[in-house]
Amino acid sequence: MGKIKTALRLARHPKSIPGVIVPRIMSHRKLRGILYRYVDWRDRRYIKGNEFAHVPPAPLRFRVHGDLDRNSFLETGRQCKQDITNALARVGKNLDSFQHILDFGCGCGRTLIWLSSNAKPDNLYGTDIDAEAIAWCRCNLSFANFDTNGPLPPLDFPEKIFDLTYAISVFTHLNEDFQFRWLSELQRITKPNGYVLLTVHGFYYWSNFSPQQIEEIKRTGFMFIESSKPMRGIFPEWYQTAYHTQEYVLSNYSKYFNVLDYIPTGLDYCQDVVILQKP
Repeated sequence: MGKIKTALRLARHPKSIPGVIVPRIMSHRKLRGILYRYVDWRDRRYIKGNEFAHVPPAPLRFRVHGDLDRNSFLETGRQCKQDITNALARVGKNLDSFQHILDFGCGCGRTLIWLSSNAKPDNLYGTDIDAEAIAWCRCNLSFANFDTNGPLPPLDFPEKIFDLTYAISVFTHLNEDFQFRWLSELQRITKPNGYVLLTVHGFYYWSNFSPQQIEEIKRTGFMFIESSKPMRGIFPEWYQTAYHTQEYVLSNYSKYFNVLDYIPTGLDYCQDVVILQKP
């Protein structure tokens, strides 16, 4: 009963549970199920009166957001949209100027729901490895087009179709081989002079590193940390945590695109934003 009470406390007051305990609860399949059901029951009344026609159910929100709080989920999506807008302004662009926009790693639409006001007919697309999230998006977010993708390329899109692709917290979870393959694929589907905006874990996250880890990332520019206990049934084994230095990004990403800007903590006050353009 103690574990169930802790899980329900997490559902009622997400910030009241120490962060180290949350993975233990979420890695327990039975507790996770109880937690999801309670959160969805609690949220029904709120969702009916929300400005959005639909808010994703708890399991989908957690996989994207790492948190069960609905307000935090929505506010982070709004902030991501604003940060994308601000980043594009630095290179003289705005969202309304693009014909075809792809949210690569869209999950259950945390950011896309905020772009609906900028949408033109058939100009918003989302793709993700999470088939359940994509199925939900197809049923509930009629303003965009959705597709699933595998862990590695290709995407089911023709060459040179998108003039803007953004990838929020995708390259933060890929090893070097995966990220280089996906950079090549994003290059394929991007129009000439088109833009790619993505985020990485930069210097902001170094405060959590050991001295040995700091030495490693300074030496190599890239570090990929595998979790000792992946959350069973939530994330695939290859989905771990990647960290980049600015120098690494400028040196390696420039092999695929022109690097126009690098904005430390430019996304949700923590992740670094990289703005790329296809020659």
